[in-house]
Amino acid sequence: MKRVSVDQLLKDKQLWNEFSVSLQNGAVAVIPTDTLYGFAVAADCEKAVARVYEIKNRSSRKPLILFVDRIEELAKLGFELKDGLPEQLKKYWPGALTAVLPAPGHPQLCAFNFSTMGVRIPNHQMLLEIIRRLPVRLLTTSANRSGDPSDVNPDVIAAEFAGEIDWLVDGGILPEGMASTVADFTQSPPVILRQGKIKL
Repeated sequence: MKRVSVDQLLKDKQLWNEFSVSLQNGAVAVIPTDTLYGFAVAADCEKAVARVYEIKNRSSRKPLILFVDRIEELAKLGFELKDGLPEQLKKYWPGALTAVLPAPGHPQLCAFNFSTMGVRIPNHQMLLEIIRRLPVRLLTTSANRSGDPSDVNPDVIAAEFAGEIDWLVDGGILPEGMASTVADFTQSPPVILRQGKIKL
């Protein structure tokens, strides 16, 4: 496991290139978010996605979540945005709302095998910069074993997963600790699937 600060990653060109290439080749990273630390992998890399499920001991019936840096990326990826949906989502993004939408069949998301996809724009400026710079899309999930509590302390995560992950991007101890709210926007009105920080 290579542990780097998020600031170092963004400023060191050689380090950034190493990080970017390794993700494209199937690396599993842990990244800071606006809620918890999360596993992150390339959304077009099936072996990386499989590794996350194995590390977490996560049920194969539970999909990962896509992070994007701005709402305009959804149209680029082929998401069908019904009238008024972008404006509705902009009320909560960037922020701790995961919106479940019909999954598009885009090559950059080819490791995702579900009919619907949770999408979020995290309210974390350095993470948004990472997402913006990467040539791959990121599928994410909280950095914990399934059924265990998630953590905001990178030292705890390093101790737990050092032998199983490739990168730990250290953003310090995070101020939050509550997972995102998950809402199904394929229905009208949206249905809350998991109540988190944000109330619709």
